[in-house]
Amino acid sequence: MESRTAAWREAVLLAQRAEDEAARFYAHAAENTRDPRGRNMFRQLAEFEQAHYRHLQRLLDTSPGSVFPGYQGETFSDVPPGLPSAGLNHHEVKTDLEVLDLAIKAEKAANAAYIDLAEKSTEIAVREMFLKLADEENLHRKVLEDQYYSLTNRGVWVWGD
Repeated sequence: MESRTAAWREAVLLAQRAEDEAARFYAHAAENTRDPRGRNMFRQLAEFEQAHYRHLQRLLDTSPGSVFPGYQGETFSDVPPGLPSAGLNHHEVKTDLEVLDLAIKAEKAANAAYIDLAEKSTEIAVREMFLKLADEENLHRKVLEDQYYSLTNRGVWVWGD
């Protein structure tokens, strides 16, 4: 049985608040980028973070003495083929790069936090959930870094290519 101390519960609540903030951040980014590819990517990231929030709540709601059912993970949706890239001016690209930079840093921090929670977890299903969450945050970072690289070097979003 998971040793769910007050400190462990507080750490999970902190992770849950971070997921909520990330979902709102990505939803806002989706509203504010002109590029359809960027909007699609940010919307999917917002959905990922909302799902993470719900799974953390499910963990918190698991009653003492019962076994946590685990976490199957989330995947990106298919991006519609031929989604056009908008012609962004220099200021819009710079703004998108700033958003991407913040998001990359946040995903790195989330990855580290979930690894830490996994290391402190004794129940296998809980540990595995935290490791999956860490892997997903690492995937998000990689996706964001790819977009950052493309916008920096080519001036276009490559999400969906």
